Amino acid sequence: MEQIHMRRLSDKIIAAHNQACDEGKMDVADMLLQALEMDVSRIGGDKKEGRESVERLEEAFNRHHEAKAKHGPG
Repeated sequence: MEQIHMRRLSDKIIAAHNQACDEGKMDVADMLLQALEMDVSRIGGDKKEGRESVERLEEAFNRHHEAKAKHGPG
């Protein structure tokens, strides 16, 4: 697993999601992907979203799809 400075909760969720996919724990990966969706789509707060790229988010969704095809739904 690549080392990335993880400040955001979403970065930590992505790392856990990647591990769940690697281990074939698709039920856990499903829940983590839902948590990721909730975290990045929350509305409100006084801080502007500083994320410049959604590349890591897109990679998580693509990896999820590939892992489901490999390991099955759960």
